[in-house]
Amino acid sequence: MTNYFNRLEMAGVAVAFLGWPPNLAHAGPPLIADDPNTVGPGVVQPIFAVSAFSQGDETLVLGPTSDVTIGLVDSLDATLIATLASLHDVTGNPRWTLSGLFAMGAKWEFFRRKRGSLCFSPAFVIDTAEPKRSGILLPIQGELAVGRGKAVVGFDVGYVVQQRQGHQWFVALYMNWTATRRLNVLGELWAVSFGQTGPTELGEPIGTDFGTSIGIDYGIIGNELRLLAAVGTGIVSLGAGRIDIRAYLGTQFTFGTRRDRWRSTRP
Repeated sequence: MTNYFNRLEMAGVAVAFLGWPPNLAHAGPPLIADDPNTVGPGVVQPIFAVSAFSQGDETLVLGPTSDVTIGLVDSLDATLIATLASLHDVTGNPRWTLSGLFAMGAKWEFFRRKRGSLCFSPAFVIDTAEPKRSGILLPIQGELAVGRGKAVVGFDVGYVVQQRQGHQWFVALYMNWTATRRLNVLGELWAVSFGQTGPTELGEPIGTDFGTSIGIDYGIIGNELRLLAAVGTGIVSLGAGRIDIRAYLGTQFTFGTRRDRWRSTRP
């Protein structure tokens, strides 16, 4: 799993359905949550993906998406993301609305021990269709091995500072289980706020959406080429219509030797 695409997704969901909440949004792809692990110095890890959300009469498609992580030093990554966002509204005029979403971010793994780690991964997001919706993501991720280390549990929690539209928050809890040498099985529960946190010209109400996702991370060619896939749904929504379905499909390439979880590349 890798980096910010999940946040880019939630930003897209917000733009489409809710007005603009927090996940422009590894976990990481294919989940909405991000894990705290950096890739290692000199490693380049691109992901090419497409994802979709459906809610009532509206469908949001994010893709094609390019999500590139570059390992700068042992505990620091840089990430660049670009995606086309297409919103289809069967009752709208026009029915199709296109825009672009861009994100630039960093991941700093500031705490690392034998069985877990913590990181801070800020990002700046730009919405080409609505520049006022551009914002800054301020998340913290953590992870801990359980049992004999074949499974990890983690969290991703943070704030979104949005230009002239208040602040929003998001939180996700996830699990990553190593089923075989090639296959990891993933699951998560997430919640995201949307709308305005104070008086604005839009006057939109505050609400919270809760959902879940399950996915796989499968090694087609070791760690060099992996298949990422997930499907999920909203569980309940307080203040707006529930998201009916979320789907994600992508391929992840790794150029260079990615370090093991929680293990430094320094001698």
